Amino acid sequence: MPPPRITEAKGILAARLREIRNEASLTGRRLASQAGWHYSKVSKIENAAQTPNENDIRVWCRVCDAEEYVVDLIAAVRNIDSMYTEWRRLLSTGLRHVQESFQPLYHDTQQFRVFQHSAVPGLLQTPGYARAHLRAIIDFRGIPDDLDAAVAARLAQQEVLAAGGKRFMFILGEQALRTPVCEAGGMAAQLERLAGLTANTPQLSLGVIPATARTPIMPPENFWIYDDSQVRVDTIPGQFRIKTPSDVALYEKAFARLSAAAVYGQAARDLIQASARRLRGT
Repeated sequence: MPPPRITEAKGILAARLREIRNEASLTGRRLASQAGWHYSKVSKIENAAQTPNENDIRVWCRVCDAEEYVVDLIAAVRNIDSMYTEWRRLLSTGLRHVQESFQPLYHDTQQFRVFQHSAVPGLLQTPGYARAHLRAIIDFRGIPDDLDAAVAARLAQQEVLAAGGKRFMFILGEQALRTPVCEAGGMAAQLERLAGLTANTPQLSLGVIPATARTPIMPPENFWIYDDSQVRVDTIPGQFRIKTPSDVALYEKAFARLSAAAVYGQAARDLIQASARRLRGT
């Protein structure tokens, strides 16, 4: 059975297509006739029993005289397809392939915008932190145990940080500094690395949202924005890609608001170092 987020995305797409047909004052049978389809196809699509392909979307919008919606609707279909791809890969092959699948995207992306509330992003993780983080994911999801290969793949991703011409913007919740993902020594090393990234890293900015800050939005999920073309959202079932332009723009707006609530430089180091002192009990 697909995860709830896939089911939800299919339902939203189906409802939007039904709305477009109704706005065109067409019955389902009339749309099917003009599209050259069997009459049951429209009903299946509108009840999310069948996911339309990209050509179906183009035909639907042409018949309904609503071709201005084609780009967003095709992006929604691709989004659903990528959700299935990530979900099936995760269940069948473990985490190494999921980690490796990001390499082409990381290579092509010029601007990374990342928000994570309670865990350090993979691109900034130390080996000890990465191992503990990925171990927790494998154990929780009950997927194939390829921990060593998954850790190696995650650390290999970090080579992108040294690539020229790229820009990285990370926003962490203060909780990410406090969550004991690994043992004390590993957490100390992770916090030390984060502190070092708050200065003298022109291609990278690291902000922390203080626990006491009143943020204008409180996202329920972590998310990564790749340029302005797609968003990766982390959920309990897995990692999904969002490519619908209007949805990407909404995540960009959320990131801008969260960035404004974060502190940087010395203020961020103060929060990191306070967490390190709490870890040491001093």
